Amino acid sequence: MAEPAESAEQRIEHMVERIAAKGDFPAVARVIHRLHEVVRKENCNALEVARVILGDPGLSSKVLRVVNSSYYRPRGEPISTITRAVMLLGFEAIRDLTTGLVLLDELARAAGGRPVVREVLHQALVCGSVARALSATVGYPNPEEAYLLGLFANLGQLCLAAYYHDDYERAVTLADPSHHALERALHEVFGIASADLATGILARWNFPAGFSEYFRSTHPSVDRPVLGHSQRLFAIVDLAHDYAAHESDPERDPAVLAAAARRYEVMFQRGGDELLAAIERGLEDVHDELPMLRIATAHGEGRGGAGSGPGRSAPAARADTGAPRPEAVPDGPSSAAAFEILAEISRGILAQDDINDTLAMVLEGIARTGRFEVAFLALLSPRKDRLLGRLGYGDGVGDYLKGLSMPVGPDGGVLTDAILAREPRIVAHGTATMLVPRGAPAPKIPAASFVVQPLVVRGKAIGVLVATRGAGPAAGPADLTIVQLFCNHAGLALDRAVA
Repeated sequence: MAEPAESAEQRIEHMVERIAAKGDFPAVARVIHRLHEVVRKENCNALEVARVILGDPGLSSKVLRVVNSSYYRPRGEPISTITRAVMLLGFEAIRDLTTGLVLLDELARAAGGRPVVREVLHQALVCGSVARALSATVGYPNPEEAYLLGLFANLGQLCLAAYYHDDYERAVTLADPSHHALERALHEVFGIASADLATGILARWNFPAGFSEYFRSTHPSVDRPVLGHSQRLFAIVDLAHDYAAHESDPERDPAVLAAAARRYEVMFQRGGDELLAAIERGLEDVHDELPMLRIATAHGEGRGGAGSGPGRSAPAARADTGAPRPEAVPDGPSSAAAFEILAEISRGILAQDDINDTLAMVLEGIARTGRFEVAFLALLSPRKDRLLGRLGYGDGVGDYLKGLSMPVGPDGGVLTDAILAREPRIVAHGTATMLVPRGAPAPKIPAASFVVQPLVVRGKAIGVLVATRGAGPAAGPADLTIVQLFCNHAGLALDRAVA
């Protein structure tokens, strides 16, 4: 497929460039880059991370469904906001989880209905889920890192299968597990090692060096205990990968599991039954995640696929856990979605969560349920003579709030007007200049239509909550109702924070 003079390194470089330009990969790469960029910031906050995820409604819905699965929420309350998910899992964990979801989603889309590609995707998901469950068993401190590296353990094969269908299927035809391994057949067809392609793709997306190191380094020996952070991670993923490679075979030899259990006992100095229990838990998570990722198991129900334990037949579908399946952005102002989020905010207030995290959930709730592009909070200064920017969600709002310090008085714009009158303002058709005092530069935020609601605590106006749109329907009474619902919870949270 390439000219003879082209080196393997050049071939990999060209393939990485072609893959990065195919399908929705440019958009996927932007989401991944933005997530990593935001999490690396010294002053990163939950709302900033949530905003990146919320930029893709489909991705937001998948993240919410995963964090409401049995792995993340075995006994807790339902999670209805991305902000809350970030707070509970942490910045790095939600970044890794989201990265894995967005990549699998793109590869599943590229795979279409090809069974051979679905099989590789299914194997990747099994590997990631078992690695995550196993990491919790052995006390590895970052289960999401193990999950993501498990998904990537055959990343090179995944990309070849998804984007070079015909050549990959030709390699599969050439391969014979007994005499001619698939990796050798792939090298004959493509002229590269799939591990080298995986390394090139990971480097392209600026993933941590440890991920590429998995494909480059010598892995831990199976005849001695593993020591060190990276050795433990690689051993976890190797065990999960070896199981996933055999999991789709309905006639797999029990000796494979027995050998894996012995390796586990030697490498981690723990009982082999723990490995089998971790595989069980990992497969339960796969059963939950397959539908949302659009990965239909290529080997069908009852063949030892997702939901079946090692050495057992596949059980019936699991009962619903009771967790909600919220969509990231409803079709219009939704009281049901609003009340789910308000209930979550109430739980955060009672649990005395950090006030900034609670206010972030308020702003996310306004933006999502009211389909607003921007939502922000501004509070009065201690002397009550100026309105200062506090927290915001949406494009351009950060820069606007940094410079927001306006006197409270005549000609102060619609924000101070609402505070002085202690009455909300609905602006069906307006401009951003109305959000600042007369003569001040207009903020660079979408504001063709907006709602301004005074924030009142113990009978005193202390600030405003503002929700704006640059496009879509003009703001009206239904939008004001949504904003007021969340404003009441913001006031309660602030009141308890200073009590």
